[in-house]
Amino acid sequence: MSMKKNSVIAFLLTLLSFCSYSQTTTKLPDYLPELKSKEDFDLLRGSPLSNNFKGIECVKVVYRLKDKKIFYLESKKYQWHYRFTSEYMSDNDDLEVFNEINYSNSPKRKYVLATFNYNVNTKNYFLQFAASDNPNDLLIDELVQKVSETFFKKSEFKILLNTTILLRRKKEISLKHKVLTSDELFKNQNYQPICKGTTTGTLLFVKAGELSKNKDYSNNILIMDGSSNELPLCKGVIVNEFQTPLSHICLLTNNRKTPSAAQKDIFMIDSLKQYENKVVELAVKNESVMITPSNSSIQAAKKVKLRKPDTDEEYSAIIDLSKHSFKSRKYIGSKAANLAELKKISKKETNFETPKEAFAIPFYYYMQHVKNNKIDSLINLLLADKKALESDSVLDLRLNKIREAIKNAPLNKQFLDTINAKCIKKFGYNKVRFRSSSNCEDETGFNGAGLYTSVSGIANHEKKTYERAIKAVWASLWYTRAFKERTYFNFDNSAVCMGVLVHEAFDNEMVNGVAITKNLYRDYEAGFVINMQQGEEEVVSPTAGKTCEQVVSYMNTVSDFYNANRSADWISFSSLHPNSSLLSQDELFELTKQLEVIKRHFYDLYKMFPQTLYKDFAMDVEFKILYGSEGKKRILIKQARPYND
Repeated sequence: MSMKKNSVIAFLLTLLSFCSYSQTTTKLPDYLPELKSKEDFDLLRGSPLSNNFKGIECVKVVYRLKDKKIFYLESKKYQWHYRFTSEYMSDNDDLEVFNEINYSNSPKRKYVLATFNYNVNTKNYFLQFAASDNPNDLLIDELVQKVSETFFKKSEFKILLNTTILLRRKKEISLKHKVLTSDELFKNQNYQPICKGTTTGTLLFVKAGELSKNKDYSNNILIMDGSSNELPLCKGVIVNEFQTPLSHICLLTNNRKTPSAAQKDIFMIDSLKQYENKVVELAVKNESVMITPSNSSIQAAKKVKLRKPDTDEEYSAIIDLSKHSFKSRKYIGSKAANLAELKKISKKETNFETPKEAFAIPFYYYMQHVKNNKIDSLINLLLADKKALESDSVLDLRLNKIREAIKNAPLNKQFLDTINAKCIKKFGYNKVRFRSSSNCEDETGFNGAGLYTSVSGIANHEKKTYERAIKAVWASLWYTRAFKERTYFNFDNSAVCMGVLVHEAFDNEMVNGVAITKNLYRDYEAGFVINMQQGEEEVVSPTAGKTCEQVVSYMNTVSDFYNANRSADWISFSSLHPNSSLLSQDELFELTKQLEVIKRHFYDLYKMFPQTLYKDFAMDVEFKILYGSEGKKRILIKQARPYND
């Protein structure tokens, strides 16, 4: 295609939104009895209720059992099957009865309900059943036969096996029908919006591993090859690797409200190269991302109100978390205080396990360490030095000097003796985990994910001493990435403190995972997003090429509509465990119930009502699956913090 010089050229980096189509002024039909062409499909298509996958066009399907008739619905008007059956068919069943009989093996069942989808990435069609649906083999056979008779491509479609019930019957269904797995669907995805929005900046192509901590990227839109646990402040990001909801890139860009997306083929679009080092506009939308040349000036980040954490530096008791509560966050930080609240839950709930013998080192000891060793003067000099704060290279050197001073200064002997005695009494000579619990992380509006560090210590170990671990955690308060992130959010860096959460270390876990206690893919009461990985391979920052299990569990309600069938939707299985879920159906049910208890506890604790509806509130929960007695798996809740999206 020829283009005039200086014309504004828009590069559509993904396929056009499936929601747009041309139509005449003629009223659309409520349904069609058959699909004679792709044009018929396009006439009826609507948006999926869940955004688990991108590039999917859908048409709702109702197959009426009494007369063997099929109805392909006008799916913008009829987003729910129930509306069609009640309005068009005059079915008088209320919604609860409708769901109870038509998503089950009830002899009263009137319909087979499904969604007929088109994948714009692969140009293929597939049938999809609801997560709660339990159609028997005969019903599936009937529907497949009827679609084959009324679809212009005949039998050229598959059945998506992504629900608990269908995966349970995978072998039997696969023998009779062509099937599609969620892994296949996920692998064929090309685009993933992370944080939608529009921004202007200078386009820059970078490798994730070569990001320089001493370079200012604040005016850049980064096209990034690979993922990174550290993301500099920037105007926007497009990365060529898909991200899990709790990856550092997702958390950081959503926290900062930085437009960002993942697009696998971004480096294959040669025409983008002409805009490198030029000012462009980036628009991240639900189904596409666009980059266009821009004559606009790059806007500076808006300053927010100065944030000075509420901190008590005089409290010095080193006591078990069971004696603390959320109110203790001004002494020990929100991470430790939230774990104290989890311990309250464990006293009420059966089989609810948290790290045993956990305790916290208050801010007092960090403050004494920096004051007694005159490290506070280094901090104050830096904060008063405008030139140092404006030069990345100088800032990094000065922050490193503060960190080294913290690590090189000896701990107070009485304090160290107390910690040594307490850890040996509680944990013996097992590995102990020392984790950051600052006054500027795990808060509503600022989670501080990946900013600080955790370090292990072992009693009487030559190198891995408790002293080394504590000082390493304290020093991480002055990591360059942490300082810059706090500055961006306008924290008062003269008021930041570091507490330390101490508990047993966990090695050789069966599964590690993170969960978000709301449905990220659908505006709906039911559905928790759970990401898991086998062993100790990380979920939030996996090794290149490793994919975690991603599932939406609908078992967070008290309704048997979802719970009886252990209803869940899989987006992908772990690449380390590709043939099935890492958890059994009952284990996933138990995990979901525990997550619901956590959500309710913190919703009430934070007093979110009425500003935030319960369905819209979420906690970010880390958990582990450990070996228990008699081969039974144990769920251990490691931490919980507010999810900020």
